[in-house]
Amino acid sequence: MKVTIFLLVLLFTMVCQANSERFIVKSKIIDENPTVQVSLPDTYSHSDSYQYPLLLVLDGSTQFSHIAASTQFLSTYAIIPEMIVVSVSTQKRMTYFTPTAHEKFVGRSGKADLFKGYLQKELIPYISNKYRVAPYYAVTGHSLGGLFTSNLVLDNNSKFGLHISISPSLWWEKSILVNNYKALSDNHLSSPKRWFLSIASESGEMFESYTAMINALNEQPLSKLHWFSEHFPEETHDSTPLIGNARALKKIFNNWNAVPEIDVMPLHKLHDFYLKKIPEYGYHFTLSAHQYNVYGLKAAYEGKHQWGIEILEQGVKEFGKSEILWDSLATAYKLNKQLVKALHASNTALKLAKTSNSIYLSDIISQNEHLNTVSNF
Repeated sequence: MKVTIFLLVLLFTMVCQANSERFIVKSKIIDENPTVQVSLPDTYSHSDSYQYPLLLVLDGSTQFSHIAASTQFLSTYAIIPEMIVVSVSTQKRMTYFTPTAHEKFVGRSGKADLFKGYLQKELIPYISNKYRVAPYYAVTGHSLGGLFTSNLVLDNNSKFGLHISISPSLWWEKSILVNNYKALSDNHLSSPKRWFLSIASESGEMFESYTAMINALNEQPLSKLHWFSEHFPEETHDSTPLIGNARALKKIFNNWNAVPEIDVMPLHKLHDFYLKKIPEYGYHFTLSAHQYNVYGLKAAYEGKHQWGIEILEQGVKEFGKSEILWDSLATAYKLNKQLVKALHASNTALKLAKTSNSIYLSDIISQNEHLNTVSNF
């Protein structure tokens, strides 16, 4: 082995704080004007055209920060895609997260369709108009929010392709969603969906309804539904979203990373890898800046210098303002003893890093100084 994970960690020293914004998106569908938070990937400014999948976080006032951080960290290492993370909160969770009107909560439940309408007809179009959003949407919710995301899984008219349900309240109205699932035909879903659901240390109707859904999923699988589950017995209902969402992202994208270990691929095989994922995910993932960086550096350090150079050269073509990719390309050139090209790439990285006040500036300066020294011999 020519490179260790330790060396790669040195090259990717950090996950920077993503750009974030907060504003109100008014609604004509629900009787609220929810506050929305947006976290952009740290590479968002590296391109003027690249589009990012959207991850929608329910109960954003409490769940946004840790999910945005997990998404940023995992995508930096190409474990999951880079995504725009958007959160939304509602003051009427029982009203807007429940799929049916409950006799115990008359007038205060059963309007999930209205909230879905707000998300799909108002919020997502607004966000897509403001940012470069790809047509691939994920949603995560906890408790009643998990009930809402579970209901979206069964809804063939939902725009969401990926769903996370942390400790979902599947007990709602005598486990109606479990019964609804059992009534579905195998061809119910017209496009692929992915679903992660989990339970913590809960007991009683929470655990019983969760178990009933898992049993139904095992006994009556749907051909286009890819589901994953996990039990977190050491977590409480309140603590489980922290570990649950990070685990969900890793599990739901468990086979998405083209090079999860030290094996490497040339650029054309990377493209082929993601083309083959289309039937499974219902979406064509094109390589992001961090993927070019991870795959290119791995190839270069594993002795496949030309593969690494080709990947990183394509990366700077598509993400020309990425100081990270230019600096990594300098590394790949240096490993291949192309010092003139290495210095040129490093100079470009340094200029970009100074302009953006990059958190990688000191690392880029260090490599640039080294290349200036060795190039003068």
